[in-house]
This record gives sequence, structure tokens and C-alpha cells, in this order.
Amino acid sequence: MNNDNKQIDDILNTCKGDECLCKVIDCIAKKGATGPTGPRGITGPTGATGPQGVTGPTGATGPQGVTGPTGATGPQGVTGPTGATGPQGVTGPTGPAGTPAENFNSYAMVHDETDSAVPAGQPVMFQTTNIANKITYNPNTGDFSIPEAGIYIVHWWINVRHNDNRNSTCEPKTIGIEFHQYWPNDVLIAHSSTHNKLTCCDTGTVSGNAIFEALPGASYRFINTSDMDIKLVPNDLYSGSVSITRIL
Repeated sequence: MNNDNKQIDDILNTCKGDECLCKVIDCIAKKGATGPTGPRGITGPTGATGPQGVTGPTGATGPQGVTGPTGATGPQGVTGPTGATGPQGVTGPTGPAGTPAENFNSYAMVHDETDSAVPAGQPVMFQTTNIANKITYNPNTGDFSIPEAGIYIVHWWINVRHNDNRNSTCEPKTIGIEFHQYWPNDVLIAHSSTHNKLTCCDTGTVSGNAIFEALPGASYRFINTSDMDIKLVPNDLYSGSVSITRIL
């Protein structure tokens, strides 16, 4: 208001040369008392939203909520490729030695190089022991003695000739040799014979093999079970050979 009065005073000072103009200005410049406030006008439309202000600082984190229930287990994933084999571990200490198979080293091998005669029903007596362990052989009786019970295998071959001088016709006959348990009692174990009948001038080979169960301390013999005497016949060197070995 003071500024308005000052402007009016400035104008009046300017127009002093024109009295009429000054009166008009003076009349206009004089204001009456302020009248009552008029009614409020209608609110205009809302203006456009101004730009977003600067984001304020983040508030303090609230307390953690209650953990929800565990969800269902998802499907198993595909198995990945097998990894490379790791280095071999240190070899462990050697275990204790097992029980030696001392019970399975019973054996004997004998042969004959003579042309000795063997009467009917008598044992064949080989003369030479090649090798023996536990099983013993007596060339004076023809006995093989086996100290340990067990299962044994025996192989033999003997070259023979018909030697029945009592029969002038020298009738052809089959020569048989059997393997017997002799002690503690007589038991037939195996029988073998020549394939063909022999005359006094013929020779043949009797061979065979058998698996048998031996009694501890029992003795065994090869016996001429022909109904005539026979004679051993060296073939190059040997006239017969026998081997016995424990297998169980």
C-alpha cells in the first residue's frame, strides 16, 4: 500500500502543470474503505503432477517374519558323469600264511628192470624205488604201505609173457594182474589184463589206473591173478612201473 501511495504522489508532482489532470488522478487515487470479502470462487482444475521428489532414506529393517512350511521336494536331478578314479591306496599288510598242505604230499614211484618170474597168485615185486614220500615200498614183499588215510590215485603198466612151462601145448591165455589192499584184510581194488590171449612166445602189456580210499597204515600189492605163471619182460629198459599219489 505504501508503494502505491508513493507512485500516486510521484504522478501528482509530475502533472502540476495540468490542474485538471491532477484532479482526476487525485480522485482516482483516493480509495475508500475495504468492502466485505466476496464469496469464494469455484476451485479450478487440479494442475499436473509435479516431478517426483528425491527418495528419502531407507527405514529400519523390520523383524523377520515366521518361517513358512517347507515346500515339496523337487524331482531328482540328472546324475553327473563319474569322476576320475583316484590314486590307488597303499597296499595293506600281508595276511598270515595258511596251513601248509602237508597232508597232500604222499607219493611213491617204483619200477622194475628185471625178467623175473611171478608165480600164479603171488605179488609182483618191483625192484627200484624212484621217489617216495610217506608212502614206502618193500621190494622183498611187493608191499606199498600208506600211513595216512585219504583218497589216492594209482597208475601202472607191466610187460609180461605167458610162462606156463607145465603146459606143453602153450595154450593161449589172458594174463591178469590186480591191485589189492593186502593188510589189514584182502580187498580187490582194480583188475587189469592183456587185451589178447598170449601163448608162451607172446608178450603183452597189462596197464590200469584206479582211485581208491586208503586206510591209515594199510598195505597194497599187485598180484598175478592169472591161472599160470608169468614172466616180466624188459622193454628197452623197464619191465614195469607204478606211481601212487594222494589227491585228497
